[in-house]
Amino acid sequence: MSTATWPDRGSLVERFLELQPVLGRRLGACLTPELREELGSVTIHQLQVVKHLGPGPLTMRELSRDLDVSESATTAAADRLVRQGLAERRADPTDRRVVRLALSERGRSFTEKFHQARRGQVEKAFEVLSDAQVGAFVDVLETLAADPAGPAETAIAR
Repeated sequence: MSTATWPDRGSLVERFLELQPVLGRRLGACLTPELREELGSVTIHQLQVVKHLGPGPLTMRELSRDLDVSESATTAAADRLVRQGLAERRADPTDRRVVRLALSERGRSFTEKFHQARRGQVEKAFEVLSDAQVGAFVDVLETLAADPAGPAETAIAR
């Protein structure tokens, strides 16, 4: 639908709010039955921790800051991930007092499978769009992500 059919920005915002859950389901429903079985009882919050550990090991403080949750909540999620074999605690090579949480081999394998499944889901969703539309969509997302005053930096989500 063209933006020319909308009378004002407020209507566009309302339409975005209507579409957001639909797009979230369409773009987020990427767990194959195999991945669901492998996940077992891993929660969405634990998946967020796994995602943040992808680039490398983090301390509980770093992970808490990245996720914007308390250290106790992060530690509880870490304990569950370690018990499930998706993460492991490692001593910091520069400071023996510091413990870092890292993905285990199983966690890295799962992360790769999850990424591939998610990529396939997004590619499938984008099939109805032209390359120009996908480019424009990504450009809008990059603009929103770069905005330092965006929702992630405000107390709205709290």
